[in-house]
Amino acid sequence: MNRFVICIAIAEKALAKPIEYTTREIPTKGWPRGQLFPRNRTNAPKFARACEKIALSASAKHATKYLKVTMKIAVVGAGVVGIATAYELATDGHTVTVFDKSAAACEEASFANSGLVAPSMFLPYALPSAKGSAVLRFLDTGRRLTLSPWRSLQQMKSLRRWTHAYKPETHAKQLGIARQLGRYSAERLAHVLDYNQMEVERSEGQLVLVRTEQELQRFQTDLEALKNLEIACKVLSPDEARKLEPALHSAAPFHAALHLSADQVVNCRQFALELKAITQKMGVNYQFGADLQDLGQQSHPTLTLLNTQGAETFTADHVVLCTSQVPRPLLATQHLHIPLVELHGYALSVAVREPLNAPRSAVHVLHDNLVINRLGNRIRVSAGAELGPKPQVKHEQVVNAMYRALELYFPGAANYPAGTQVWHGTRHATTDGLPAVGPSGVPSVWLNIGHGACGWTWACGSARLLADQIAGRPTTLTLTSMSPDRLSR
Repeated sequence: MNRFVICIAIAEKALAKPIEYTTREIPTKGWPRGQLFPRNRTNAPKFARACEKIALSASAKHATKYLKVTMKIAVVGAGVVGIATAYELATDGHTVTVFDKSAAACEEASFANSGLVAPSMFLPYALPSAKGSAVLRFLDTGRRLTLSPWRSLQQMKSLRRWTHAYKPETHAKQLGIARQLGRYSAERLAHVLDYNQMEVERSEGQLVLVRTEQELQRFQTDLEALKNLEIACKVLSPDEARKLEPALHSAAPFHAALHLSADQVVNCRQFALELKAITQKMGVNYQFGADLQDLGQQSHPTLTLLNTQGAETFTADHVVLCTSQVPRPLLATQHLHIPLVELHGYALSVAVREPLNAPRSAVHVLHDNLVINRLGNRIRVSAGAELGPKPQVKHEQVVNAMYRALELYFPGAANYPAGTQVWHGTRHATTDGLPAVGPSGVPSVWLNIGHGACGWTWACGSARLLADQIAGRPTTLTLTSMSPDRLSR
């Protein structure tokens, strides 16, 4: 297979365009007569020589029409990242099956997130604190969490794990990479929406409320970085901010606002469910209630899944893990190095009572680490973060704070008795804030995990980047900083 990939790379360079691959019968002109490229790789050397002929002749007609290798790929996880990954793989012509232990798609972190797609990376708890020494980072991040992280030893261990490796000198570099991925993902999202003519709830722009002048001055370096990346950002006075968000209460406490026009609100769960339906028409198979128990390595990766009928096995050419809920024994036996931390957040969803009193798009209250945004005929308030084991009950202080914030910034906008929902979900983040996208270190097993609070912002981009890696094509972005093996160095 290595020689095959090398030959394809030669052909792509000669043709100055990517080549797709198929298991069709190869034409007689310039090829071995009637030769096929089977999955068992028996005839790979002959096929490689045929690729070399195409590279030398630069025959675009035969290359683009007949070169395409389709593979059988299993995707574990049916959140927005898993469904987006399945879509990109199916677009490349692969046979894809998606497994999830839940009863339906988007039952975990994708169920009720803020919906904020933010290439600017102005997202609550997107990255660990960048302040000073490891001790200052530990204390600052702990202060911003909902519950005191030193209530238990496990919480303190999780906090240290999340802040220790994230040194101040790496902050600008990591943030720049995160923004590049966010912008690429937003472009990919726009393409998917337009190509499939999808109608989902969405609105443009994010307004970040800054409490004091000192706080605004601390963002000057960040604003310059946004300018260098050509991500639009304007500093607005309170009066200018209220022209964009007329319903924003006159007593709302803020000194200035950052208007990020490239950010947007898109209903994540609605998008994922519609994309799931599209992928099913493309031939993607979904199996719910299938809990991954083991992942063997014979001639091909073999999954052992537990469902209502008992244990079943599934063999694939490649396996993509888009979930962090992998059994610990499996991680130990396969040596998958995935150091992650759990971030538990809250979301309040309420019906709009009076549209004129509701936000038009997203309002991010920086001081309180919460986002208030509009999703169709609902308002969603996203707030709070807890490290360590997930509490069994919702934290009453966080829930009350979300109600108070909604009344403070957009009074009279919500109709509370009508379908009010409080969601408490878990997001898994890597210790440096960037996702793990690429080969796991185990043959034919790939990762697309660890997105944390940026799962919706990065979903479509990371899915396309992973599909390109599996196909052996050059990726749009350099993936060194997102490669899973960085976490085991």
